[in-house]
Amino acid sequence: MRRKSFITTNEMENITEQILTQYGFPLTWEGKPSVVPIDEIIEFHYNLDISWEPIDHMGQDGLVMAAIIPTKREIVMNDSCKELFKEKIGTMNFTMAHELGHWVLHVEDKQNEQISFSFNDVNDVFYCRNLSKKPPEEYQADMFAGSLLMPRPIIEPLIDNLKRSHEIITFPHLYNVCDVFGVSISALKVRLHTLNLLYIDGNGKIHKSKEEYLGQIRLDI
Repeated sequence: MRRKSFITTNEMENITEQILTQYGFPLTWEGKPSVVPIDEIIEFHYNLDISWEPIDHMGQDGLVMAAIIPTKREIVMNDSCKELFKEKIGTMNFTMAHELGHWVLHVEDKQNEQISFSFNDVNDVFYCRNLSKKPPEEYQADMFAGSLLMPRPIIEPLIDNLKRSHEIITFPHLYNVCDVFGVSISALKVRLHTLNLLYIDGNGKIHKSKEEYLGQIRLDI
C-alpha cells in the first residue's frame, strides 16, 4: 500500500502501535507503565546498529543530534552531545526514536518506492538538527517519536486518571509523567496537545483541554 506523504495522527498511531505490538510491548496502562525500550527496538527488532561518533560536521546550520546512515543500517548518536544526553535521558530517547522514524517512514518505504521526498536516493544520510524551520519529513519523524514513546492506549488513561485525581494539574504532575515515559517535558507537551489531553497556554497555565482554555477566554471577554 502506497504511504502518503502526509500522514494523519491516526495513521501514525496505527504505525507505532503495530511496531510495539510486534515487539511485544504491552499497550495497556495498569498503574505505572514501563518506558518503551527504544534502543532494544532499534537494535533487535530492526537490526540497526547504534554508534557514537562526533558528527557536528554534518550540519552547518544547526546542532546535529544524531544521524541515520541507511546503507550501513546505522544510527549515529553525536558523541559531542553525550553529556547532554546523560543529563537529559528523555532527549536521548526522543532522538533515537526520531531516527528510527526516518528508517520506518522514509528509508524502508523509499526502498520499496512507496514514498517520495526531497532526498536524492536511499544512500542519503538523514540527520537530526535543532532548527526552527523543518522539512516535512522531520516533522513526521518527530510525530513518530512522540507516538512511539508515549503510546496513545497508555497515555490517554494515564492523563484521564490524573484529571480525576487532581482538580488542578501542575507542572510537577507533568514531570512525573515525563519520568513514566522517559521523555522530555517539551516532547510531552507536544504529545498532550496533539491528542488534546491537556492544553498549556502561552502563560504556562495547564488546562484540561483546548476547549476549556478557549471557553475561559470567552468568559474573560
